[in-house]
Amino acid sequence: MERALLSSSLREFIEETSSKTPIPGGGSVAALIGALGASLLCMVANFTIGKKRFRDVEEKVKSILEDIEKAKLELSRLVEEDAKDYLRFSQRDRDNENACQEILKEITLTPLKTSKLSLKVIRLARELLGRSNPYLISDIAVGVLLAEAALRSAGFNVQINLKSIKDEKFKKEKKDILSATLSEGRRIKEEIIKEIESILTV
Repeated sequence: MERALLSSSLREFIEETSSKTPIPGGGSVAALIGALGASLLCMVANFTIGKKRFRDVEEKVKSILEDIEKAKLELSRLVEEDAKDYLRFSQRDRDNENACQEILKEITLTPLKTSKLSLKVIRLARELLGRSNPYLISDIAVGVLLAEAALRSAGFNVQINLKSIKDEKFKKEKKDILSATLSEGRRIKEEIIKEIESILTV
């Protein structure tokens, strides 16, 4: 890569994604979507802190914001990490099967991190709901939907890598982690969206 993906403008990122180049790919886009979902939740928290009506929950919201910020920064880092992983894999020694397998294992951990962090964002959104500015409740919904999309998208990248990995113990361990992450993410997302829809229904 000549420059970091996130140093480009959004327009350039979109154009690079749509071009006939492998970077950025689905893994980077998944991490970016997760970071955007987290960013929306940060906005909601920031519009809540400092308001008199939320004084009783301000310290809790500050704590939630701190955790969301950490997740956002890590997801942003994974946008770059996924691109680096692709380069490592594309430049591997194809004649060295053991080395190829080790690289596959290592690069599988990146989308797995994206899925775990996206689940964390969803969990934090649930904590934010009911403690934040009600005028931004639709932003919580969008943030949660983006986070779950990131979770599921990253999950597909984990799965496609696992298909080529021969270490059955490694495969089962990561499949079980991913399955639990997907299941919890879907459940919490549905709870949040159902609650928000009931509030917004006119």
